[in-house]
Amino acid sequence: MAEEGGMTELRSEVERKKREQPLPLVVEIMPGQAGEGLLEVFEPGSYEGKELHDLCQQMLERRDWSIEERQILEDIQRQLRGGKLLARGRDTQSPAMEYARVEHSEEGETYFYVPVRAIKPQEGGNSVLCPEF
Repeated sequence: MAEEGGMTELRSEVERKKREQPLPLVVEIMPGQAGEGLLEVFEPGSYEGKELHDLCQQMLERRDWSIEERQILEDIQRQLRGGKLLARGRDTQSPAMEYARVEHSEEGETYFYVPVRAIKPQEGGNSVLCPEF
């Protein structure tokens, strides 16, 4: 058990050191269960201390998306009518870095990545099936 705790501490230390590096932050907003979404790269210094929700709003307010990206944006907006943005299963009201994980591109570049889902609750749900919930 002590060895397992040591590995966790080592991973935490490595992750902490990576988080201290000035890296770009890539936020991807995906509609529902789609595999692709809208991507935006925030340069180091432009996202520190900002809530993820604010960065997502900044993305959704952009008007310079391509035709394909506009279709994804429409899907996101459709999901947000009655839905919400979730990252790692949580609301997006915390600082963006709380959701970030370190990723590496095929070219070997390191960056922070935050996947966000625009989720609309399922319609027609019936609590009778699971009355304890």
